[in-house]
Amino acid sequence: MNKEIQKQIEDLEEKIDSRNKVIDSYREQLVKLTDYKSERDLYSELSAVFAFASDSDDVFKKTLEALSLHLKARYYGVFWLDDRKERFFYRHGKGYLPALMPPIPAIGSLMGDSMYKDEVLWEPHFKERKGVIPLNQDPDEYTVLCAPIKLRGINEGIIRLANVDPVIIEKARPILQTVTRLLCSSLERLMLQAQNEWTMKSLDVGFSIARLLEDTLNKNEILKKVCAETPRLFKTVVCVVAMRDSEGDFKPVVSWPDKFPLTGNQISGEIYLKNLLNVFPSGNGLITNVHKDDRRWSWPDTKVKSLCMAPIHIRNRLEGVIIVVGPRDETYGSAHANLLGIVASQISMTLERASYLQQQEDLARCDGLTGLLNHRMFQDVIREEINRTLRYNRHLTLIMLDIDHFKKFNDTFGHPVGDEVIKMVSRTIKNVSRTTDRCFRYGGEEFTIILPETTCE
Repeated sequence: MNKEIQKQIEDLEEKIDSRNKVIDSYREQLVKLTDYKSERDLYSELSAVFAFASDSDDVFKKTLEALSLHLKARYYGVFWLDDRKERFFYRHGKGYLPALMPPIPAIGSLMGDSMYKDEVLWEPHFKERKGVIPLNQDPDEYTVLCAPIKLRGINEGIIRLANVDPVIIEKARPILQTVTRLLCSSLERLMLQAQNEWTMKSLDVGFSIARLLEDTLNKNEILKKVCAETPRLFKTVVCVVAMRDSEGDFKPVVSWPDKFPLTGNQISGEIYLKNLLNVFPSGNGLITNVHKDDRRWSWPDTKVKSLCMAPIHIRNRLEGVIIVVGPRDETYGSAHANLLGIVASQISMTLERASYLQQQEDLARCDGLTGLLNHRMFQDVIREEINRTLRYNRHLTLIMLDIDHFKKFNDTFGHPVGDEVIKMVSRTIKNVSRTTDRCFRYGGEEFTIILPETTCE
């Protein structure tokens, strides 16, 4: 009897163990299904973010919010590399206090290790890490998870999650790695989209400025129109065009706002311009932040941030530069520099065209040997002066002169020497004439001078 009861008890215990195993299996599957559902919901949410986000800050914000909720992180942030790729600076996140943060070097820090190893790194005992750089949080960071951000093959920054739930850390690393890759793909898409928009904008700029300048050949009018149009292309606080003067020095000639010198002061502005051309002799210059690093670029107004400069060439010689300064909420980059370069090229082509047409006009108006006005211009001017004299009853004097025995001189010494004599006489006529007088080479060795408001005495 006891044996039968014992047998029944053993059978019952075996059934209970079997059912417990089934229950444990169901529990494991339920946990997996719950985790799967949670990850599925995370990826579903982020897929919508990556597909429809309009700018990088929006992508970062929504991605980090979703990650922090899923991984139960107290702190999260995006830390970007500076221009020299030496330090990280805080760009976006939650919980961190940027004002209390010390500089974070790229070499020796956990974020730097994650970036250079190109992998997600987990530090479960962050405070005990050698050479740790605390970010002065309250409460302190005790666990930190870092993932590198690489765009177009270049290290750009780090995603940092702190005080993550340690229970799910093994699941957190592959999730963060996958999400980071998707995030980088989305950011690269936005970069390509922005690049295409800048390209289209560049084409529009080229056409619009060409249309703007097609109806004028006056140098100052050309520069004024471009200076007023440039701030419509991107955010601009100041636009200045400087050109080479007769002595070879570069001087500001037009600006937007009107008569606004570089740095707001004429004397310091000229020194500032000289420094720019000394450092950027080609005329191409880009300073992302005028308040940092080099004191030569320091700007008295804290409302400005970046400076961009592009060269103006005429007949392959640097004849001027166009300079724009942006507000503090706009950081100029290569896209701005390219766009300003297109503007400068349009200025160069228009000024070259104006110079060429002016040269052609001068050739049509002036004698090629002496530089005096030619016979055709004499006929036009004398007719205008006679009409004006008759209408207003004013005085007018006409002098006609020639070189005596010039033909004999020419035949004796040759035409090249005769040309030199004609040029010497022309220079003498110019030197003794008043600015109001008009001097002409009438033909051969004959010259005329029209003297308005002048009597014979």
